[in-house]
Amino acid sequence: MQRAHLVAAFLTFAALCIGVSALSVSRDRHATLDQARREFAATAHLLDEHASRALEAGDAQLRLLLDALERWDRRDPAEGRRIQAAMRARAERLPQVGGVWALDAQGRLLLDSAEHPPPPRDLSERDYAQAHLGITQGPPPALHVGSHLPGPGISHGRFTISRALRDEEGTLQAIAVAGIQNTYFSQMYGEAGWGEGARLALFTSAKEKLAEWPPDSAIAPPSAAWPQPWDPPGGPAIIEGTQITAARMLTGFPIVVVASRPLAEVLAPWRERALWTTAVSGGILSGATMLFVFALAGARREEAVRAELLRANQSLDDRVRQRTEQLEQALRSAEMASLAKMKVLATVSHDLRQPLQGLAAFHELLLKEAPNPTLRQLGGMASASLQAGQRLLDDLLTLSRLEAGVVPVEVSAFPLAPLLEQLAAELRAEAEGKGLRLTVMPTRAWVRSDPARLQPILRNLLSNAVKYTARGGVVVGARPRGDGLRVEVWDSGQGIAKAELGTIWEEFYQIGNPARDGSRGAGLGLSIVERTARLLGHPLEVRSRVGRGSVFAVTLPRVPTPVALSPAALSPAALSTAIPAAADASRPASALSTPPERAADPAPGRLSGRRVLVVEDDPLQRNSLTLLLEQAGAGVMAADSFDSALAAAQATLQAPSAILSDYRLPGGTDGLSGIQTLRGVLGRDVPAILLTGELSADLVRAAKEAGCLVLTKPAPPNRILSTLAELTAGAGAAA
Repeated sequence: MQRAHLVAAFLTFAALCIGVSALSVSRDRHATLDQARREFAATAHLLDEHASRALEAGDAQLRLLLDALERWDRRDPAEGRRIQAAMRARAERLPQVGGVWALDAQGRLLLDSAEHPPPPRDLSERDYAQAHLGITQGPPPALHVGSHLPGPGISHGRFTISRALRDEEGTLQAIAVAGIQNTYFSQMYGEAGWGEGARLALFTSAKEKLAEWPPDSAIAPPSAAWPQPWDPPGGPAIIEGTQITAARMLTGFPIVVVASRPLAEVLAPWRERALWTTAVSGGILSGATMLFVFALAGARREEAVRAELLRANQSLDDRVRQRTEQLEQALRSAEMASLAKMKVLATVSHDLRQPLQGLAAFHELLLKEAPNPTLRQLGGMASASLQAGQRLLDDLLTLSRLEAGVVPVEVSAFPLAPLLEQLAAELRAEAEGKGLRLTVMPTRAWVRSDPARLQPILRNLLSNAVKYTARGGVVVGARPRGDGLRVEVWDSGQGIAKAELGTIWEEFYQIGNPARDGSRGAGLGLSIVERTARLLGHPLEVRSRVGRGSVFAVTLPRVPTPVALSPAALSPAALSTAIPAAADASRPASALSTPPERAADPAPGRLSGRRVLVVEDDPLQRNSLTLLLEQAGAGVMAADSFDSALAAAQATLQAPSAILSDYRLPGGTDGLSGIQTLRGVLGRDVPAILLTGELSADLVRAAKEAGCLVLTKPAPPNRILSTLAELTAGAGAAA
């Protein structure tokens, strides 16, 4: 009977092992396919964006050509040569445009970017001519995408986009055509490294191929994956036959991008893992079989040992399975908590700063229009409350980012003296106003840390010392301690009781403020200091005596002073100019790309003669910024997107003096890319400001590389006006 139990246990274990292995392989295959679908949906999205940008640039060329044709007096040959030269110059700047030409109302060649005057040619039989010649009255048709022109193959030819020029009565006047190089798309696709079996292509909405990669690969348009009008945008990839395929319709263009990859190539890593899983399962089964045979042979003599071994195996299997489930549950809980923190952080950072920006602008306008001194006094108190709320929001978001572990750290070596001198300069006026002496002991030491994270630690400690000191002074200095450098902030303030030294680092804890006076802050400063120091690995210490004062200290890693610097070059002033990168990095992310705050200019016409383009999709924010700028004397062009902004600029034939844009805009377009696109169309580097609620160091770096300033919402109205005045100083002088 015991042998029967042993056989049953062995069969059960074998079935369990095989079942778990098969389930694991099946789930792995399902996860691999899901990941591949997401990746190819993202690939199609990238192709969509790339093709849209390329075609938008070509379409912009057509619009400019139509404007020139509308104004062209054909009796003036010099004007024709000028238009042809401009067409050729613009086409040469765009690698995807293989040529631009224009037809008259009968389909004859009128202008050609390749030569002028063009040879007499009748192109009325071409599909792009037929698309517009067939309509004699009525509104002009939308942009037409034609089939590829003759060439060695799809990958070596070109296709066309065209628009028609009609008069006020709808009569056809001319047709503008641009040839789009297929090789532009093929080369980009080939250099992107999509995989050996990847297939990428562009089709018209009528399923006619325009471009493909690899060249001449005979890619057929998909059937099940082909986008339909009722399909949601950005749908997942679809398994169609032996391929996994994603297709997207370009916004504004009758073109479909298709990305596909063989299932065999997608599942190759899964097959390798499945073989390993099968091998491991086979090894386990082989070992179990050997144990079973050995145990079965000695069953009569060692029944007790066999029974104990079986119980041990079952217990071990249960413990492993239970522990695995616990670890998986803990991992899921940690991932959900991290995602929840990130979602709350992103929502609060943008959605709460957005209305505060409008509130600040409308409040500034109300203060300027209020004739009653009492109303002005109430407005001043409202301003103080608004600033206090903004500071609390900034502190809460900083604390949330630290707790969520999403604060990046960029460690570098830099001199300490410029940072200390900068912080002392910020607080010197406040200290002198209280009759305090603020002293910074000179130092030539270099440290290794993240300047952008170290600066708020030292600023908070120094600000607290000035705030809580009524008489005497504050001293900041640095002392070597082994391999480190101990930066100390001494004050002669009220001191901290010994019982409270361990609780001052907690959130919302304040000494001597039981009534929660908002003017003294929210009690988050030292909590942020402690978490930031822990993130950087810098030990914090505090010593204090009630009635005598306190000493806060942070220990930093010390590095040797570069030998190439002379003693004269180690002065704080010289060091601050010798390492601009460290000085830039020491500023907080919200101020990296913004000029310093300037005093408010009371003159209402400080922006007189400037034309400011405001791009903001929120009507309330757009109206508040428009009123604020108009009151300062600026001419305002307001738009909810950069497409509308481009149309307004082209309609007025005037380039703006500056651009003030939100970062998040509808339709998948962001303010930074919109500014760069508009600059390219206008052909000039228009000064630009990004007004955003995003708290991202990556965004600040990208804006700095693009030559844009960043103001974090809610930005004070005076700061917006003074920044615009400084950026457009040359324009104002010219005006």
